[in-house]
Amino acid sequence: MDIKTTQSGSSLVVKIEDVTDKNAVLEKIQGCADGNCACSTDEYQKVETMQILPGANSIQLNIDVKAGEIIDPNCVSECLAPIIEN
Repeated sequence: MDIKTTQSGSSLVVKIEDVTDKNAVLEKIQGCADGNCACSTDEYQKVETMQILPGANSIQLNIDVKAGEIIDPNCVSECLAPIIEN
């Protein structure tokens, strides 16, 4: 799985390519979008809105950050690391 992030102002775009277990990744991401993130970070609390766009073997996240907040792009990779290792 390959994760690329692009940050522009208050938006963060995350492109996850070569996804082998899309359901596991989507489940983890949806938990964070719902405010029930299992990751050991509080970065998800900075999210204003998150759009999840699943593709054939990819997932794109369009994240809008709350005013005055900045999300560490590395937190997405760190959160998905357990799925990548399986």
